[in-house]
Amino acid sequence: MLTDSSFFRRAEIQLLMYVTARALGQPCCRTWTLRNDKALQAYADFTSRHLVNQSEDVLRQLNDEAFRMGTKLRRLFFLKKKSSAVRLIVSLYRNIGIDLEMMENGTLCFRYCFFSSCYTPAVCVAASALDEGFIRGLAGLPSSRLCFSQRITEGFSCCLATMNKRNIQRNSNCQDVRHHTVPSPDDFRGEVT
Repeated sequence: MLTDSSFFRRAEIQLLMYVTARALGQPCCRTWTLRNDKALQAYADFTSRHLVNQSEDVLRQLNDEAFRMGTKLRRLFFLKKKSSAVRLIVSLYRNIGIDLEMMENGTLCFRYCFFSSCYTPAVCVAASALDEGFIRGLAGLPSSRLCFSQRITEGFSCCLATMNKRNIQRNSNCQDVRHHTVPSPDDFRGEVT
């Protein structure tokens, strides 16, 4: 598969850096010439510095930029079915050091995350705006929200999240489903059009 190549991984990390820097109004660091592990560490360092104490407006901008890029990738890879979108999402996350599994009940289980050793819980919450945008765009779920019930950076063994298709206004509490009703397992099931 194309996404398994070293070149694709470096291009993916560079694209992630570009989207993040653009949303933050920061200059984009060049990472594509670095080895994969060094490029990933450079991105982790960049986001650790720049995602601290960001406003809701900046998080919304991160989410919007990631959504636009996810939508472009959806078109580029001709994703029409949920199963194709899930395979690509899992593959893209694997490339950036995240072991993601879509469970039968629709829960996203992040079993390992490279960034969990670099991020504080607050930076992890901010970075989730990118996750939500990319996943919404790739899966073709424009009005969905990614709501976490637990995170590795909070001391859990894995991160658990669900996609909630209800149109919820972004606020700081929605990142944590302990403050909201738990979405239905059917929220991320079915064919994506």
